Amino acid sequence: MNPSIKAKIFLIFILVLSLFLRLFRVKTLPPALFADEVDAGYQAMIFNQNKTDYFGNKFPVHFHSFSDWRTSLYIYSISFFQNITNNSDIAIRLPSVVFSVVSVYLFYLLTNSLLASFLLAISPWSIHYGRTGFEVSGMLMCLLAGIYFWKKYSQKSSLKHLLLSIFFFALSPYFYSTSKLFLLILALLIFIIWFSKIIKIKASHLITAIIWGLLLLTPLVIDTFKGQAGFRFSYISIFSDPQISKTVDYQRYRDIYTTHQGETGVQTPITSKIFHNKYNLILNKFITNYFSSFSTDFLFINGDQNTRHGFGNHGLLYYLDFFLIIFGLINILKNRRSDKIGILFIWILILAPIPFALTRDSLGPHATRLILMLPSLIYLSYQGVLYLKYIFKWSLPIILVVYLISISSFWHYYNFDYPQESAMTWHAGMKEAVLAAKNYQLPTYFSNAYEPFLPFFLYYQPYLPTTAPTENIKYLSSNYFDGSTIDNQYFFGNINWSSISEINKASLFVVPGTSLSEVPKNLKLLEKIDKKYINAQDFYLYTNE
Repeated sequence: MNPSIKAKIFLIFILVLSLFLRLFRVKTLPPALFADEVDAGYQAMIFNQNKTDYFGNKFPVHFHSFSDWRTSLYIYSISFFQNITNNSDIAIRLPSVVFSVVSVYLFYLLTNSLLASFLLAISPWSIHYGRTGFEVSGMLMCLLAGIYFWKKYSQKSSLKHLLLSIFFFALSPYFYSTSKLFLLILALLIFIIWFSKIIKIKASHLITAIIWGLLLLTPLVIDTFKGQAGFRFSYISIFSDPQISKTVDYQRYRDIYTTHQGETGVQTPITSKIFHNKYNLILNKFITNYFSSFSTDFLFINGDQNTRHGFGNHGLLYYLDFFLIIFGLINILKNRRSDKIGILFIWILILAPIPFALTRDSLGPHATRLILMLPSLIYLSYQGVLYLKYIFKWSLPIILVVYLISISSFWHYYNFDYPQESAMTWHAGMKEAVLAAKNYQLPTYFSNAYEPFLPFFLYYQPYLPTTAPTENIKYLSSNYFDGSTIDNQYFFGNINWSSISEINKASLFVVPGTSLSEVPKNLKLLEKIDKKYINAQDFYLYTNE
């Protein structure tokens, strides 16, 4: 068989396998739509109807959500798929499926290797984020496309490739905010690694590229100066931690207490000021975050301990990758003069944790914010295979067999064990509770004792007024209820069960199992919604009729 035809057949097989691993049971695996996915789906619904977000902003660069400003391109992608599929839940996750499979193809083009694309196709990290309605899948695809077209430009000096590279790089921060900082890092890396090429770029190409980049990024820059783009980072960054001053004061007090116990009015020693200050605390948090990103427990053993971002009991990569990455690093460094893409990926791996390291709201490594590490790690594994194959000609079949065993084991875990372990973090049962409540034409009180019901109600009702939905959401506080209300018909918040006798008309109460003991005995149980997973919640529907 012609080698090129054979390669195409293998590539098609890899892409079909990649599609299967990301599309199979995508609606229920992960087991339910998380609140952020539901929120994005509802934003897309409102956009399709009104061409606004649900606060009424026309064609937003950042969609205004209840507690944040969200990047726009993934929501626009959902709105597109909502128009071509009748299943709104699938429409939320389908963009990630597409972006992830395209990333596998781009990785093939970038490396010119079927093996490299196969390793990305079967990576647990890639599979998981290729099945969830999270924006990072689009960001990763754009960055890989940008690198690929830059590589093409460095080889052929075609303006088309340069403009395509800038186009995809510029789109990446419209998908996920991490890319806003990382683009600057990536631009510096490309400038250094391809310096001899860059200084020879035609002036016409350079001017066109700058104008093109400015046009693409101007909306983002404007939103940034408005304060919308940086809203989330402003309260998750290590620089805005409200506990810093208290921690510094306690550390200095402890120093004084050690040597001046029982004394008052003691001046803070200069050594305490040197070793205990906000700059040291910020630096320590940054270093801790940075090095935790390379934790073997995080990457190879248990993954992200938030089971929505990772697995809790399975690494984001395979055990075999640990050894291959070491050999891959050796191989790239040996060929560093000829493998510029390899050098780029090494530096990306080193610098990719910086955006995560600047945040303070995670107890450990964060798989979503660290996904920029994934292509580098896969590339190192691929290079490790090449290195071992060069040393031991018989090693490739053994490595492939080990990978096939690994993906089979992971796929079983992901389909059978992971849903049971992660159902709570995916808010399983919220959808069913909202749909069940729709069957009763009564004023409905949704208890937030488990998770806030409002986004699930808006999406699954669905609630689609012709004006901005938030105009109809009001705050209500009374003896028996504290929270939000819509049309004085639906209520979302905290229920004071001891005072619900003050409700003077027949109503419905949607209650999670965790609050069952608080429900008054005189309420009538209408329906119980049994949990589908071991680690999930039952829900109960009561009435005061």
